[in-house]
Amino acid sequence: MKKAFTLVEMLVAVVLLTLLIGVALFSFRLQLMTVRKIKLDSMQRVLAYTQMKRSIESMKYYLVQEYDTVGRPIDYAWDYLFDGTQKKLLFVTENPIFTQGDALVALECKEKKLLYTEEPLYDNIDFLRPSFTDDSIEKTLYDNLEACRFSYVTIQGRKVEVLKGVLPSTVFVTLSNKRFVIRVKSDDNLTKTRLMEGLYDTGL
Repeated sequence: MKKAFTLVEMLVAVVLLTLLIGVALFSFRLQLMTVRKIKLDSMQRVLAYTQMKRSIESMKYYLVQEYDTVGRPIDYAWDYLFDGTQKKLLFVTENPIFTQGDALVALECKEKKLLYTEEPLYDNIDFLRPSFTDDSIEKTLYDNLEACRFSYVTIQGRKVEVLKGVLPSTVFVTLSNKRFVIRVKSDDNLTKTRLMEGLYDTGL
């Protein structure tokens, strides 16, 4: 007597095969979505690094007026606009992310994020004492960071955690387990004396 599959057995086999194919397709699609997300995240991080690097390496020597404790300008007292701590970096750059021309830029480590803030230098702010306004542009460059901090190397080659009033030769940016070394390309020969001579020649 020949054995054969019954209709019920055939239907069960078809159902099981359909389920297996469905699970396999779902897993494959999930894998594709994961790979696509990883690639997108990687591309966004590369773009964020490129933007951050261009801004930092293009920071420029920019003089600001010094003021006394009651807010009066001190005659012939000028300083470079640069304020760097372990958690925040403030400077003027020739290559901002969103606008053309010189801009005031801040990079800040806050709540496991690296935040970028930009304000065009000659639009709505006092270019002798620049600060951010309500119109400043903000962007999150990195998030979910395990660590975020800055350190600096001075023109004389000394490594410091805080630097104010002078531009660094190099900025170290630590993001999670990665450390980026960004060298500043500004002209070291452009001294404060020459900049001040230019200011007073124009009557400022």
